[in-house]
Amino acid sequence: MKAKKQVVILVACGSGIATSTLAADAIKDICDEIGIDAVIKKSNMSEILTKAQDVDVVFTTNKYSETLPVPSLSVTSLITGIGEDEIRKKCKELLSKIAENV
Repeated sequence: MKAKKQVVILVACGSGIATSTLAADAIKDICDEIGIDAVIKKSNMSEILTKAQDVDVVFTTNKYSETLPVPSLSVTSLITGIGEDEIRKKCKELLSKIAENV
């Protein structure tokens, strides 16, 4: 069996503390469900562009409109619970695609 490389994930919120922690926990659960070995980093929204250089994907709890060098997805639904099933599905698809290429 081929050893999988780790997927490096950045989860960002306004302060880099509160909702990013909730979102990071949900993303970790999603990674565990689909068998992805992940390293999850957290940051605030103003640090995204700088930190995106060193990760494979960025998840945000707020809207982020800057162009990033890696895929990104807003995961506000993981915090609010509104539309959570759909965003979990999108996260699984995106993470699976990224894991195939790392």
